[in-house]
Amino acid sequence: MRNAKLTEAGKKKLEEELEYLKTVKRVEIKAALKSARAQGDLSENADYSAAKEDQSMTETRIMELEETLKNATIIEDSDEADVFGINKTALVKFCDIDETEEVTLVSSVEADARNMKISIESPLGEALYKSKIGQRKVVTSPDGDYEVEVVKIL
Repeated sequence: MRNAKLTEAGKKKLEEELEYLKTVKRVEIKAALKSARAQGDLSENADYSAAKEDQSMTETRIMELEETLKNATIIEDSDEADVFGINKTALVKFCDIDETEEVTLVSSVEADARNMKISIESPLGEALYKSKIGQRKVVTSPDGDYEVEVVKIL
């Protein structure tokens, strides 16, 4: 498992999900399994099959979260006003198409591309992370390279 870069907020979000799965979801699944077993024959019991599948997915997610949290690096924001850091929003110029977008840099667990919350582990995020205002950077993406520039930190 690769080392995830998380903000404190991103770490807290994963810890809350893990706690929910361990304390609430496991209890719900256990109750569903008990109820399904009480129905008798398990070979053709859809409720039992669904609960077992839910249990499997939940346990897999718990293991993923534990592994991510164990190997996570907590990243902190830069205090420099002219540096584009984590949890900051900036006006970014996409030089090849001469358009600007508001981009917020976040950790991978907080990423939401539709709302331009870009993970610092993505090609665009890597290029922009710790960039200074006016500095041009090349983004190496699967669709080809392009240049971006931080116009203004908002």
